[in-house]
Amino acid sequence: MSNIVLITAGSSIAHYAEMLRKTLPAPENLSIVNCYMEEAVNYARNQLPSDTDVLIARGNTAKLLKAAHLSIPIVTIPIQDSELIQSIESAKKAYDAKDTSIAYLGIEDVLQSVREFLNLMHCKIRLYPINSSQDIRTGIQRAKREGVKVVIGGIYTQQLAAEAGLDCILLESSLASVKEAYERALEVQRGFILQRKKVQERTLILNSITDGILSINETGRVTVCNPAAETYFGSSSAYLCGKSFAPLFPQSEKELIQKCFTLGQSVTHHSFFLNDQTFQLSINPIFAGSSCRGAVLTFSPESSHFRPDSAKQRMHQHGLTSMQSNAKDNKKGDFSSFFELTGTHPLFQHAISLGIRYAKLSMPVLLIGEEGTGKETFARCMHHLDPQNPQIFVSREASLLTTDDLLSANTGTLYIRNAHRLSLSMQETLSDLLRTGSVRLDLQTRKALRLRLMLGSDQDLSKLLTSGFYYLVNSLILPLPSLAQRREDIPLLAHNKISYFNQLYEKSCNDTPEFCETLTLEAWPGNIRQLESLIQRMVLLSEPDAVFTGKESLSIPDDTAFYQHLLHDSPLAKADSDISVPAAQPGILIKRRNVTFEELRELDRFYHGKKTLIAQKLGISRSTLWRFYKMMENLNI
Repeated sequence: MSNIVLITAGSSIAHYAEMLRKTLPAPENLSIVNCYMEEAVNYARNQLPSDTDVLIARGNTAKLLKAAHLSIPIVTIPIQDSELIQSIESAKKAYDAKDTSIAYLGIEDVLQSVREFLNLMHCKIRLYPINSSQDIRTGIQRAKREGVKVVIGGIYTQQLAAEAGLDCILLESSLASVKEAYERALEVQRGFILQRKKVQERTLILNSITDGILSINETGRVTVCNPAAETYFGSSSAYLCGKSFAPLFPQSEKELIQKCFTLGQSVTHHSFFLNDQTFQLSINPIFAGSSCRGAVLTFSPESSHFRPDSAKQRMHQHGLTSMQSNAKDNKKGDFSSFFELTGTHPLFQHAISLGIRYAKLSMPVLLIGEEGTGKETFARCMHHLDPQNPQIFVSREASLLTTDDLLSANTGTLYIRNAHRLSLSMQETLSDLLRTGSVRLDLQTRKALRLRLMLGSDQDLSKLLTSGFYYLVNSLILPLPSLAQRREDIPLLAHNKISYFNQLYEKSCNDTPEFCETLTLEAWPGNIRQLESLIQRMVLLSEPDAVFTGKESLSIPDDTAFYQHLLHDSPLAKADSDISVPAAQPGILIKRRNVTFEELRELDRFYHGKKTLIAQKLGISRSTLWRFYKMMENLNI
């Protein structure tokens, strides 16, 4: 089998190729194949010997082969000025043609190189650029319209010219040109073999390492995944390569990786959970000059008793989307597509229509609706529909938003919950980001960021945000209807939620028309979130095959009865005297800012109870943080 394949278009190049092969010490290493244009591309894709190192071709055939993005290099047989001049002279003699009645059909690269030479020679032939078979057909038709008598080109041009009744002179190659291309192919082959050896060495090294290794490029897509990483993720390298790293990691690690990538910082020995097991993660950015162009992630289980079957059971078998849609991994039932949302009411469908339109734009979006109407769900759907394919979705409570969160959301989407709680300083930071495309890290340093802002609120933001910031973010406003405004959707929503929790808790509960009618009569101040919470409680506490029939099944969505046993005048309900607890929103005063207990619980959930990370986020010591937790315990919060 040959290592270099020379594709010839016509007998002339084939003749010179055979002459060249006879002079080679190992003629079997050069294979000659007669085909051209799209036929040559099809051959290269489907019939090319597996041990081929380099392809040689000429003219438009070579250009098409390069455009096909084959895995092997393409060397082009050069077209010499002397060869073109010889063809022009042949056309003049054979057909008694003047310069203006001769046209040369060639690729733009060649036309650019010969145009100046022809001007120096005072040669006025017509030059028609071609890039495909269709271009040649168009060029032949143009030649007929413009009164051209003779065209110059390759074998395919000759065939089409004959069909159109035009004379044609083949642009013949020469033995010198074929030899030049072959010598160049030998140089490329040596480099290709050396590169292949390096790849094999790298592959052997990666395969022998027990740590999982993942390499990502500057767009956040996986370029290398070794066998250990395949085992830990439960998916093949062939599937993972070319896809975003984001779905592979928990949310907090996604944000950490993106932050390190944005700042070009390294991280070592970071603990995280994957498939119910603890791993150690290290992140090392890759630099080209001063710019970060990628990163290498290495990770390994803390315990030597890693269970690969756990990964295979919990991870996808056919793709990342199956991992994302696994009901047990997606306990909140988050959606990533507008087509997965439930509701036919005109107000809800109008909101979806706006969301689809807004997703195609890069401007900030305000999502306005009551608590529990699905503002964050809509934000996620727009994020996944973004044509620029953002890598990461970061959701933050407005009162806890920091510059680090902006860095973590770089190249992705930042959704800000309860945007009316944004501090003045953070509004200034976000305004600066929207105006300049960068944020200030310190007095001397600014960092360019590319992210999309989405802000959710149940308040009138025009009255609660500074006018300067509000008018930077209010171009796209998406109002979401309450559940009370679309009662017709409640039965289908309830049915879908029952099905979801049946799958989650391995039950087979069902509803009835009477039960759904009862649901439509309730007020639902908590909207979809309240409905989901109620259905979850009912399925969880019911018999495996329970049938919900009416109000007796509903138990009314008012939880007041569950709190009547509390002793509001108990001494335990009083706060320590040295800690400030505002009456309206119970919390702690930290660095002149009130952090509510609800926000503290949210931090605890986000960092999976890791007190060191929570303390770092709040800028306090672990002992102070424990004191606050004790206070919450004493307050029964």
